[in-house]
Amino acid sequence: MSVILIKTEKEMEELAKKFGKCCPENEKLIIFLNGELGAGKTFFVRALLKNLGYTGLVKSPTYTLIETYEIGSYSIFHLDLYRLQSANEIVEMGLCDEFDYPALWLIEWPERAFDFLPKPDIVCHINLIDMNRQILFRAETIQGEQTLTLFNPY
Repeated sequence: MSVILIKTEKEMEELAKKFGKCCPENEKLIIFLNGELGAGKTFFVRALLKNLGYTGLVKSPTYTLIETYEIGSYSIFHLDLYRLQSANEIVEMGLCDEFDYPALWLIEWPERAFDFLPKPDIVCHINLIDMNRQILFRAETIQGEQTLTLFNPY
C-alpha cells in the first residue's frame, strides 16, 4: 500500500504521470477511485489521460456516466457513477458485459454500484486533509500488485 501527500496540482499531475507509466497496455486493469466531492478524482483522471498522450478535452462523465478514449494502444473507460439513480443502471447500460474488455477502467463513486461491478485491481482513495490530498493506493488482485510494484511515486 502506498500513501502519498499531495500539496499542489502540479504534484497531482506528476503522480498521475508516474502512475500512467505503470499501467499495462492492452490488458484489463480496473481502478476504483474513492473520495468525497472535490477530492480530485476527475483531476487525477484528466492528468493521467494527458500523460498517456490524450490531447483533447477530457470531459467529466458525471452526466453521461461513461467516456471512452483510445490513446495509442490504450483503451480507457472513465465512469462516474455519482448520479446513478440505482445500481441496476449498470446492467441496463450493458456495461456488465464490457468489464472483461482489455482496457483501463477508471471508476469514480464505485460504491454506488458495488453489486454490479467487477472486483477492482487497485483501489485509490483520495482524502482531503486541510488544503492537501492524501492518496492511498491499495492492490486488490495480482494484476494490481504487479502494477503497484512498478509504481514509484517518489
